[in-house]
Amino acid sequence: MTELSLTRNIDVSHLGNAGVKQHIVASAAERQSLQAAFDLLGLVSLEADVELKPWGPKGVKVDGRLRAEVVQACVVTLQPVPAHIDHRFSLSFLPPDAIAEDPRTVAEAEVIVIYDEEDPPEPLEGHSIDFGPILAEQLALALDPYPRAPGASLQDPVEEGAENAASPFAALSKLRDK
Repeated sequence: MTELSLTRNIDVSHLGNAGVKQHIVASAAERQSLQAAFDLLGLVSLEADVELKPWGPKGVKVDGRLRAEVVQACVVTLQPVPAHIDHRFSLSFLPPDAIAEDPRTVAEAEVIVIYDEEDPPEPLEGHSIDFGPILAEQLALALDPYPRAPGASLQDPVEEGAENAASPFAALSKLRDK
């Protein structure tokens, strides 16, 4: 993967009870870096609103909303497929020593995934969180894995009663007839 140039460090050492709200807008160079990393045809815009609040005695809770205008290649025709992304996300962060103490995390246990349950907290290294990699990850999660252009279809229409020449059984039936 290409090295990402998107970085946005936010100091969380003095959040206070009200928390902090931040609006993040990716520059043209940052969008170009993400476009190359995710093999997009275009990344017209990328912005996010994040709200950071204290979470417990040592943690940070992040609620965010990512918005982007992307252009992906159709998986069938390779034509450009523009899309609007509006993706909400929620993350929590704890210092590594607090994660090891928390019995609800997977620090000393095997990983058990429960669909309706919140993800375990991410490690909080130091006094700041870099939102560049977080936004890149959220963009990757929000992208359509199989974009299709309008009218694009994987199968060719076959006339009723006609034999499909691409079928592996078509060749076998010819051998049987001999």
